[in-house]
Amino acid sequence: MVYGATLKPHGNAHRGRPGRVVETVGRRVRVTDSDGERLCFLSGQRAVVGDEVTWVEAQGEGGKLIQIATRRNLLQRVDARGEEQVLAANLAGLLVCVAAVEPAFQASLLDRYLVAASQEKLAAVIVVTKTDLGVPESVEEELRVRAALGYPILRISNPTGAGLDELRAYIASSDHTGPWALVGHSGVGKTSLISALLPAQDVGPIGDISEYWGAGKHTTTHTRLFALPGGGEIADSPGIRGFTPAGVNPESVRDHFPGMHALGCKYRDCLHKIGEEGCVADEKSDPSLLRSYRDLLEQATGVWKRKSR
Repeated sequence: MVYGATLKPHGNAHRGRPGRVVETVGRRVRVTDSDGERLCFLSGQRAVVGDEVTWVEAQGEGGKLIQIATRRNLLQRVDARGEEQVLAANLAGLLVCVAAVEPAFQASLLDRYLVAASQEKLAAVIVVTKTDLGVPESVEEELRVRAALGYPILRISNPTGAGLDELRAYIASSDHTGPWALVGHSGVGKTSLISALLPAQDVGPIGDISEYWGAGKHTTTHTRLFALPGGGEIADSPGIRGFTPAGVNPESVRDHFPGMHALGCKYRDCLHKIGEEGCVADEKSDPSLLRSYRDLLEQATGVWKRKSR
Protein backbone atom coordinates (compact mmCIF):
# COMPACT_ATOMS: atom_id res chain seq x y z
CA MET A 1 0.00 0.00 0.00
CA VAL A 2 1.26 3.48 -0.83
CA TYR A 3 0.09 6.88 0.32
CA GLY A 4 -0.02 10.22 -1.44
CA ALA A 5 2.07 13.15 -0.32
CA THR A 6 0.69 15.18 2.57
CA LEU A 7 2.05 18.44 1.16
CA LYS A 8 0.90 19.66 -2.21
CA PRO A 9 3.72 20.14 -4.74
CA HIS A 10 5.12 23.63 -4.31
CA GLY A 11 5.86 25.95 -7.21
CA ASN A 12 9.55 25.77 -6.28
CA ALA A 13 9.64 21.97 -5.94
CA HIS A 14 11.75 21.63 -9.10
CA ARG A 15 14.61 23.56 -7.46
CA GLY A 16 14.25 21.99 -4.04
CA ARG A 17 16.70 19.52 -2.55
CA PRO A 18 15.84 15.93 -1.57
CA GLY A 19 16.32 14.74 2.00
CA ARG A 20 14.89 12.50 4.70
CA VAL A 21 13.30 13.36 8.03
CA VAL A 22 15.25 11.81 10.92
CA GLU A 23 13.83 13.73 13.89
CA THR A 24 10.66 15.63 14.69
CA VAL A 25 9.58 17.94 17.48
CA GLY A 26 6.20 19.55 17.02
CA ARG A 27 6.23 21.39 13.71
CA ARG A 28 9.98 21.33 13.20
CA VAL A 29 11.98 18.50 11.66
CA ARG A 30 15.62 17.60 11.23
CA VAL A 31 16.41 16.62 7.65
CA THR A 32 19.53 14.86 6.38
CA ASP A 33 20.94 14.62 2.89
CA SER A 34 24.33 14.09 1.25
CA ASP A 35 25.58 17.43 2.59
CA GLY A 36 24.63 16.91 6.23
CA GLU A 37 21.63 17.98 8.24
CA ARG A 38 19.53 21.06 8.88
CA LEU A 39 16.50 22.17 10.83
CA CYS A 40 13.43 22.69 8.67
CA PHE A 41 10.04 24.19 9.30
CA LEU A 42 6.89 22.75 7.86
CA SER A 43 4.68 24.26 5.19
CA GLY A 44 1.31 22.54 5.41
CA GLN A 45 0.64 19.29 7.24
CA ARG A 46 3.07 17.52 9.53
CA ALA A 47 5.95 15.40 8.27
CA VAL A 48 7.14 12.37 10.26
CA VAL A 49 10.32 10.38 10.78
CA GLY A 50 11.10 8.32 7.68
CA ASP A 51 9.49 10.74 5.24
CA GLU A 52 11.40 11.44 2.05
CA VAL A 53 11.05 15.16 1.43
CA THR A 54 12.00 18.11 -0.74
CA TRP A 55 13.20 21.27 1.00
CA VAL A 56 14.41 24.75 0.11
CA GLU A 57 16.51 27.33 1.90
CA ALA A 58 14.44 29.75 3.99
CA GLN A 59 16.29 32.89 5.04
CA GLY A 60 16.49 33.14 8.81
CA GLU A 61 14.76 29.77 9.28
CA GLY A 62 17.28 27.24 7.99
CA GLY A 63 15.01 25.37 5.63
CA LYS A 64 11.40 24.77 4.69
CA LEU A 65 9.76 21.57 3.51
CA ILE A 66 7.85 21.99 0.29
CA GLN A 67 6.95 18.41 -0.60
CA ILE A 68 6.66 14.93 0.93
CA ALA A 69 7.13 11.95 -1.38
CA THR A 70 4.55 9.18 -1.59
CA ARG A 71 4.82 6.96 1.49
CA ARG A 72 5.35 3.21 1.06
CA ASN A 73 3.73 2.49 4.41
CA LEU A 74 3.01 4.25 7.67
CA LEU A 75 2.31 3.76 11.35
CA GLN A 76 -0.76 5.64 12.47
CA ARG A 77 -3.16 5.65 15.39
CA VAL A 78 -6.41 7.21 16.52
CA ASP A 79 -5.62 9.94 19.05
CA ALA A 80 -7.62 11.01 22.11
CA ARG A 81 -9.80 13.28 19.96
CA GLY A 82 -10.70 10.46 17.60
CA GLU A 83 -8.51 11.82 14.80
CA GLU A 84 -5.99 9.78 12.83
CA GLN A 85 -2.36 10.65 13.58
CA VAL A 86 0.61 9.51 11.49
CA LEU A 87 3.58 8.54 13.68
CA ALA A 88 6.23 7.31 11.22
CA ALA A 89 6.57 6.37 7.55
CA ASN A 90 8.52 4.13 5.17
CA LEU A 91 9.30 1.57 7.87
CA ALA A 92 10.87 -1.86 7.81
CA GLY A 93 8.72 -3.07 10.69
CA LEU A 94 7.70 -2.65 14.31
CA LEU A 95 9.69 -3.61 17.40
CA VAL A 96 6.86 -3.89 19.91
CA CYS A 97 8.32 -3.49 23.40
CA VAL A 98 6.66 -5.10 26.40
CA ALA A 99 8.15 -5.19 29.88
CA ALA A 100 8.43 -8.45 31.78
CA VAL A 101 7.32 -6.40 34.81
CA GLU A 102 6.97 -2.71 35.64
CA PRO A 103 4.78 -1.66 33.89
CA ALA A 104 2.48 -4.65 33.90
CA PHE A 105 2.21 -6.65 30.69
CA GLN A 106 -0.74 -5.54 28.55
CA ALA A 107 -1.73 -8.17 26.01
CA SER A 108 -4.34 -5.95 24.39
CA LEU A 109 -1.86 -3.14 23.72
CA LEU A 110 0.62 -5.59 22.20
CA ASP A 111 -2.05 -7.07 19.94
CA ARG A 112 -3.15 -3.65 18.71
CA TYR A 113 0.35 -2.93 17.50
CA LEU A 114 0.39 -6.31 15.76
CA VAL A 115 -2.84 -5.36 13.99
CA ALA A 116 -1.31 -2.05 12.89
CA ALA A 117 1.70 -3.93 11.47
CA SER A 118 -0.48 -6.43 9.63
CA GLN A 119 -2.58 -3.67 8.05
CA GLU A 120 0.56 -2.16 6.52
CA LYS A 121 2.18 -5.51 5.68
CA LEU A 122 5.01 -4.66 8.10
CA ALA A 123 7.13 -7.19 9.93
CA ALA A 124 6.55 -7.26 13.69
CA VAL A 125 8.88 -8.46 16.44
CA ILE A 126 7.98 -8.70 20.13
CA VAL A 127 10.80 -7.34 22.31
CA VAL A 128 10.57 -8.29 25.99
CA THR A 129 12.51 -5.84 28.18
CA LYS A 130 13.60 -6.00 31.84
CA THR A 131 13.97 -9.79 31.73
CA ASP A 132 16.60 -9.57 34.49
CA LEU A 133 13.68 -8.86 36.86
CA GLY A 134 12.14 -12.21 36.01
CA VAL A 135 9.29 -13.06 33.65
CA PRO A 136 6.05 -14.14 35.37
CA GLU A 137 4.50 -17.38 34.14
CA SER A 138 1.35 -15.51 33.13
CA VAL A 139 3.45 -13.37 30.77
CA GLU A 140 5.30 -16.43 29.46
CA GLU A 141 1.96 -17.98 28.53
CA GLU A 142 0.92 -14.86 26.63
CA LEU A 143 4.23 -14.92 24.78
CA ARG A 144 3.87 -18.61 23.92
CA VAL A 145 0.48 -17.95 22.33
CA ARG A 146 1.90 -15.26 20.05
CA ALA A 147 5.07 -17.20 19.28
CA ALA A 148 2.85 -20.06 18.08
CA LEU A 149 1.29 -17.62 15.63
CA GLY A 150 4.69 -16.91 14.10
CA TYR A 151 5.82 -13.72 15.85
CA PRO A 152 9.55 -13.62 16.71
CA ILE A 153 10.25 -12.89 20.38
CA LEU A 154 13.51 -11.31 21.55
CA ARG A 155 14.31 -11.12 25.27
CA ILE A 156 16.39 -8.18 26.45
CA SER A 157 18.12 -7.09 29.64
CA ASN A 158 19.83 -3.72 29.45
CA PRO A 159 21.83 -4.13 32.72
CA THR A 160 23.25 -7.54 31.76
CA GLY A 161 23.34 -7.00 27.99
CA ALA A 162 21.43 -10.21 27.36
CA GLY A 163 19.73 -10.25 23.97
CA LEU A 164 21.28 -7.01 22.68
CA ASP A 165 23.57 -8.72 20.17
CA GLU A 166 20.65 -10.82 18.95
CA LEU A 167 18.57 -7.68 18.42
CA ARG A 168 21.44 -5.92 16.60
CA ALA A 169 21.92 -8.93 14.35
CA TYR A 170 18.21 -9.20 13.61
CA ILE A 171 17.97 -5.57 12.54
CA ALA A 172 21.20 -5.68 10.52
CA SER A 173 20.20 -8.84 8.65
CA SER A 174 16.65 -7.74 7.88
CA ASP A 175 15.60 -7.85 4.25
CA HIS A 176 13.10 -5.06 4.90
CA THR A 177 13.90 -1.50 3.83
CA GLY A 178 13.68 1.42 6.23
CA PRO A 179 13.94 1.98 9.98
CA TRP A 180 12.35 -0.23 12.62
CA ALA A 181 9.91 1.70 14.80
CA LEU A 182 10.38 1.06 18.51
CA VAL A 183 6.91 1.25 20.07
CA GLY A 184 5.23 0.38 23.34
CA HIS A 185 3.75 1.50 26.63
CA SER A 186 5.32 4.33 28.62
CA GLY A 187 7.99 2.99 30.95
CA VAL A 188 8.88 -0.24 29.14
CA GLY A 189 12.41 1.07 28.55
CA LYS A 190 12.55 2.03 24.87
CA THR A 191 14.99 4.92 25.31
CA SER A 192 17.06 2.84 27.74
CA LEU A 193 17.20 0.11 25.11
CA ILE A 194 18.51 2.52 22.48
CA SER A 195 21.10 3.75 24.96
CA ALA A 196 22.23 0.15 25.51
CA LEU A 197 22.43 -0.45 21.76
CA LEU A 198 24.44 2.76 21.29
CA PRO A 199 26.60 3.03 24.44
CA ALA A 200 29.03 5.50 22.84
CA GLN A 201 26.27 7.88 21.80
CA ASP A 202 24.38 10.35 23.96
CA VAL A 203 20.76 9.60 23.18
CA GLY A 204 19.56 12.05 25.84
CA PRO A 205 17.69 11.44 29.09
CA ILE A 206 14.28 9.84 28.84
CA GLY A 207 11.70 12.44 27.93
CA ASP A 208 14.23 15.20 27.18
CA ILE A 209 14.87 17.06 23.95
CA SER A 210 18.44 17.74 22.91
CA GLU A 211 19.80 21.30 23.03
CA TYR A 212 19.80 21.24 19.24
CA TRP A 213 16.14 22.24 19.31
CA GLY A 214 16.53 25.08 21.80
CA ALA A 215 13.07 24.30 23.11
CA GLY A 216 11.36 22.84 26.13
CA LYS A 217 9.98 19.35 26.59
CA HIS A 218 7.56 18.06 23.99
CA THR A 219 7.66 14.35 24.69
CA THR A 220 4.31 13.65 23.04
CA THR A 221 5.53 14.80 19.63
CA HIS A 222 9.23 13.93 19.69
CA THR A 223 10.48 11.09 17.49
CA ARG A 224 14.08 10.40 16.48
CA LEU A 225 15.87 7.99 14.18
CA PHE A 226 19.14 6.27 15.17
CA ALA A 227 21.55 4.41 12.88
CA LEU A 228 23.14 1.28 14.36
CA PRO A 229 26.88 0.72 13.73
CA GLY A 230 26.32 -2.82 12.47
CA GLY A 231 23.60 -1.78 10.02
CA GLY A 232 19.95 -0.88 10.18
CA GLU A 233 18.07 1.91 11.92
CA ILE A 234 15.70 2.33 14.84
CA ALA A 235 13.08 5.07 15.15
CA ASP A 236 12.38 5.90 18.80
CA SER A 237 8.95 7.23 19.67
CA PRO A 238 7.18 8.60 22.74
CA GLY A 239 5.68 6.09 25.13
CA ILE A 240 1.90 5.89 25.25
CA ARG A 241 -0.71 4.50 27.61
CA GLY A 242 -3.15 3.43 24.92
CA PHE A 243 -3.04 2.66 21.21
CA THR A 244 -5.78 2.15 18.65
CA PRO A 245 -4.68 1.47 15.08
CA ALA A 246 -6.15 3.90 12.57
CA GLY A 247 -8.41 2.89 9.73
CA VAL A 248 -9.95 -0.19 11.35
CA ASN A 249 -13.49 -1.47 10.93
CA PRO A 250 -15.00 -4.76 12.19
CA GLU A 251 -13.88 -6.72 9.13
CA SER A 252 -10.33 -5.36 9.13
CA VAL A 253 -9.97 -6.16 12.84
CA ARG A 254 -10.95 -9.77 12.12
CA ASP A 255 -8.69 -10.01 9.09
CA HIS A 256 -5.59 -8.54 10.75
CA PHE A 257 -5.89 -9.62 14.37
CA PRO A 258 -3.43 -12.40 15.28
CA GLY A 259 -4.98 -15.83 14.80
CA MET A 260 -8.54 -14.66 14.04
CA HIS A 261 -8.74 -14.68 10.26
CA ALA A 262 -9.38 -18.35 9.45
CA LEU A 263 -10.82 -20.25 12.40
CA GLY A 264 -13.19 -22.38 10.31
CA CYS A 265 -16.48 -20.93 11.55
CA LYS A 266 -19.78 -21.90 9.90
CA TYR A 267 -19.99 -18.60 8.05
CA ARG A 268 -17.01 -17.06 6.27
CA ASP A 269 -17.97 -13.54 7.35
CA CYS A 270 -18.15 -14.48 11.04
CA LEU A 271 -16.84 -11.69 13.28
CA HIS A 272 -16.42 -14.00 16.30
CA LYS A 273 -18.76 -12.02 18.51
CA ILE A 274 -20.17 -13.57 21.66
CA GLY A 275 -23.08 -15.84 20.71
CA GLU A 276 -22.58 -15.55 16.95
CA GLU A 277 -24.14 -18.53 15.18
CA GLY A 278 -21.68 -21.19 14.09
CA CYS A 279 -18.68 -19.39 15.63
CA VAL A 280 -15.88 -21.64 16.91
CA ALA A 281 -13.66 -18.89 18.35
CA ASP A 282 -14.45 -19.80 21.96
CA GLU A 283 -13.34 -23.41 21.34
CA LYS A 284 -10.31 -22.72 19.11
CA SER A 285 -8.83 -19.44 20.39
CA ASP A 286 -6.78 -18.67 23.47
CA PRO A 287 -9.11 -16.96 25.99
CA SER A 288 -6.80 -14.00 26.56
CA LEU A 289 -6.28 -13.48 22.84
CA LEU A 290 -10.02 -13.67 22.23
CA ARG A 291 -10.75 -11.09 24.96
CA SER A 292 -8.18 -8.77 23.41
CA TYR A 293 -9.75 -9.28 19.99
CA ARG A 294 -13.29 -8.60 21.15
CA ASP A 295 -12.22 -5.44 22.98
CA LEU A 296 -10.75 -3.99 19.79
CA LEU A 297 -13.69 -5.29 17.72
CA GLU A 298 -16.15 -3.48 20.00
CA GLN A 299 -14.18 -0.25 19.75
CA ALA A 300 -13.83 -0.50 15.98
CA THR A 301 -17.55 -1.22 15.62
CA GLY A 302 -18.39 1.95 17.53
CA VAL A 303 -16.03 4.06 15.40
CA TRP A 304 -17.35 2.51 12.19
CA LYS A 305 -20.97 3.20 13.15
CA ARG A 306 -20.21 6.84 13.95
CA LYS A 307 -18.46 7.33 10.60
CA SER A 308 -21.35 5.67 8.75
CA ARG A 309 -23.99 8.09 10.06
